[in-house]
Amino acid sequence: MGDTSEHYVSHLAEVSKSNKVVLEEDIYNERGVLVVKKGTQVDRELAQKIAKHKLQKPLDTSISLQNILTPKQSLMIFSQRLESLNLSKAVKKSYVFEEAAKAFTLLTQYPLIAQKLMVLAERLPDVFSRSLGSSVMAKALSKELKLPIDTQNNVFLACMISEVGVLHIDPTIVNKKGQRNAKELKLLQGHVVIAKHFSEMVPNLPSIVGRAILEHHERADGFGYPYGRKISKLCIEGQILSMVDKLSLITQRLVQNGSYSWSSVESVFQIPSTAHTPEMQNAMIRLIKYFTLDYKPAFPPATYKKLLAICIEKRKRLAFWFKEYAKIYVDHESLLKDSDEFQPIALFEQLEYTVKTSGILVEQQERWLQAMYQQTINICENEIEEFYLDLEEIEEQCFFVMQKLVLFKDELTKLFGDEDLPIQYYEGLMFILDPDEKRRIV
Repeated sequence: MGDTSEHYVSHLAEVSKSNKVVLEEDIYNERGVLVVKKGTQVDRELAQKIAKHKLQKPLDTSISLQNILTPKQSLMIFSQRLESLNLSKAVKKSYVFEEAAKAFTLLTQYPLIAQKLMVLAERLPDVFSRSLGSSVMAKALSKELKLPIDTQNNVFLACMISEVGVLHIDPTIVNKKGQRNAKELKLLQGHVVIAKHFSEMVPNLPSIVGRAILEHHERADGFGYPYGRKISKLCIEGQILSMVDKLSLITQRLVQNGSYSWSSVESVFQIPSTAHTPEMQNAMIRLIKYFTLDYKPAFPPATYKKLLAICIEKRKRLAFWFKEYAKIYVDHESLLKDSDEFQPIALFEQLEYTVKTSGILVEQQERWLQAMYQQTINICENEIEEFYLDLEEIEEQCFFVMQKLVLFKDELTKLFGDEDLPIQYYEGLMFILDPDEKRRIV
């Protein structure tokens, strides 16, 4: 089937205003009827015409852009990203920057990829900038894991392509601020299949690149998507992409959109997680440490008293939430059985491992918080920030669990025999975890 995405054709029409997009061959619909003749420039009117049809061939292989992405442009945008994160000096002193310059030349071997990435760069520059950063880190992580150079290059290419699928998804969903509902999440998750489909069009591209793209949101514990496969059935290339995707999200939240320094990213990565193997997580931590910068407080000194109060309240709430969440599994042990579709026991065990291993909810931490709150001098700003961010990371993993409960609400209804009890549990747990209704999942 051809490229039927009205959203992608609309993106091409916008790009064509400054970077001419021309049809390199006649465009036919799936019944073989001519839709548009070769040589036509894509504009808004033509985009609307094409969007009405299912095409015989994917549109990507039938167009050309006046200008496509060059290694020089990629390096410039990557450098700008480093500057925005205050990482320029640290990265340029390491081997990673030189490796980045070499990696970007790989794109010259694949003009179709360079063309697609140019559309992404012009239409979704933030997504493209993050993809560049992630791709460089993915290649560096591959090197840290001592993988062959061909594997490193495949990982880089897969990461560069992995987000192009969002060009085919409604921009209001892609650009939405705040929490997406379950339907929107499902639509957005489709970007992995779209990106893999695109990779299959690229001449001479190794097939492992497509597999890595398809698996870049899978998790070692089996709670990723689209297939929910565990580590034994996942390729290492895809797991590297998954690892750097986590790095990108944390960096965006803390450094790019927040006021934290790069050292905070290293702190969050110390929290145990079953999403990745210990080998992968430790390699990522080693890589992050290559760029460790001097700690800089994220807030004015007077703010840390308030931050301590937030930590005390948040820790108390998370402890209560986890206690109530665990109680459900004790009270309904006979009902909550893992199946091929839904694995509630495994989900609980993964979260229990993270919570207990982190030590974030032990009483000693409560005593430390209270003692620090009573102090008027020598407040350890760095330690307070780290504890707050650790709590935030645990909370993120709790929200991940709640998200799974929503996605599998039909399975829960079957397990309990009716829908009332699962809904009550969900609403009760969400009220504890999110009393201000900032993160409710519909």
